[in-house]
Amino acid sequence: MITTLYGKLVALLLGVMLIMAVLFLLAIRQSDLARTQELNQNLYRHLPSRILTGDILARDGTVNASTARRAAERIQIVNPRIDIYLLDADGKMLAAPGMDEPPAAAVDIGPIRELMAGESPLPILGDDPADPKARRVFAVTSVPLAGDRQGYLYLVIRGRSGDTLAQRVASSNVLREILLLMACGLLVTLAAAAIIMKIMTRPLRQLATFVDRFRRSGFAEPPETTRPRSNGRTDEIGQLADTFDHMAERMLLQMEAMKRADATRRELVANISHDLRTPLASLQGHLETLQVRHAVLGSAEKAAYLQIALRNAEQLGELVSKLFELAKLDSEEPRVFPEPFVLDELIQDVGQEFELAMREKEIRLETRVPPDLPLVRGDIGLIERVLRNLIENALRYTEAGGTISASVTGGRDVCTVEVRDTGPGIDPDDLPRIFDRFYRGEKSRGAAATHAGLGLAIVKRIIDLHGGTIEASSRPGMTVFSFTLAYAADAQPASEARGEISRAAPPGIDEPLAVSR
Repeated sequence: MITTLYGKLVALLLGVMLIMAVLFLLAIRQSDLARTQELNQNLYRHLPSRILTGDILARDGTVNASTARRAAERIQIVNPRIDIYLLDADGKMLAAPGMDEPPAAAVDIGPIRELMAGESPLPILGDDPADPKARRVFAVTSVPLAGDRQGYLYLVIRGRSGDTLAQRVASSNVLREILLLMACGLLVTLAAAAIIMKIMTRPLRQLATFVDRFRRSGFAEPPETTRPRSNGRTDEIGQLADTFDHMAERMLLQMEAMKRADATRRELVANISHDLRTPLASLQGHLETLQVRHAVLGSAEKAAYLQIALRNAEQLGELVSKLFELAKLDSEEPRVFPEPFVLDELIQDVGQEFELAMREKEIRLETRVPPDLPLVRGDIGLIERVLRNLIENALRYTEAGGTISASVTGGRDVCTVEVRDTGPGIDPDDLPRIFDRFYRGEKSRGAAATHAGLGLAIVKRIIDLHGGTIEASSRPGMTVFSFTLAYAADAQPASEARGEISRAAPPGIDEPLAVSR
């Protein structure tokens, strides 16, 4: 069984050529038969008229059955392929060769009249009384019959020895040469077509080899080693090779991404397990100590144990809350409700939340926002979370006496928010991964890195949902996080928005109302 495309194409071509050869042979046979019939009809067309000049006529100048049979016997001695019949005006046979009583069947008179009119092209076929199913060329002439009637001398020209194609080929040099030339032409055409198809299907064979090797490699072999080449072809085969080449590269990239995602997932599970187990173990240990030594511990010791347990419980709650928040942000349809708001006031509000913690660590917070900054557009609750996470992260790593600054720089279509701190900085090896989940730059920030490593991942996801960008840069003594926010559609200055809020306040209120979140 043929399994290759090339073999199937060659077999199909061979089948088509065989069909063409059969049709050509049938056409040759039909053409040769028609030509022979035309030649025979032309050759014997006037033979009946010449027969009348012999003794076929009776003494009274008419033709009867007896004289017709004698004429037929003499003609068949000369040419056995000719049968002579005597017909009346309606086509009924009056005499037939070798028969004393002619059959009652009649010959169709239409072709006889058509031939005698001489207006139709030859050959004209008529009935053969010896073979009712066959129609053959004939010659005919009008003859007088007894009783002043008219009849026909009907000559049927049979071709028994030359009706089959093999017999015609055997008896004709021209036909043999034509058939030989046709066979040679078909063979040459088949060979040329096979070579052309082999050349045309070569890229397909290369592509099939590539696909098979790619499959056997588990779809993991780099495409550079087995890449199918279109060799500059711009036809469908070349396009297919290029398309599959790009598809293979895409598959390899996606598989690499899946492997990295799987490795990240494993690391994520390990980090979550570690971050949950540590405070949970501490919490359980202190609570068990309180339970076992409840009678011997003093009030101060009990309070210390409870304080430690409470702190570990808060740490667990914070971690679970961040995991839940990140899961919501990673959902297929995260809930984001953008609206215009005043960015300056939001920064001031978030800064006030950390005022006490900064005072305890003797850290100064500076804010710089242009007075004519337009309103920005975003989910105010999510942007507040971004600012809180960035300032909290800066507070965690900034030593006493340091400075944290939150500033805004206006641009044409977006503004840029920067949060700086004077902490120890981030190691260059850690910087590319600081937005990864559960990643902590312990190498650069040392023992301070006790958080879960989800804050910056949440920040990046929120900024991505707002269509902005976030970047980080660091050097010893300076770390900068910057992200972009788009302006609101009307781009109204924030000072005017404050004025509208102030004018809308009820009488007796001296201070402008804060923008609600």
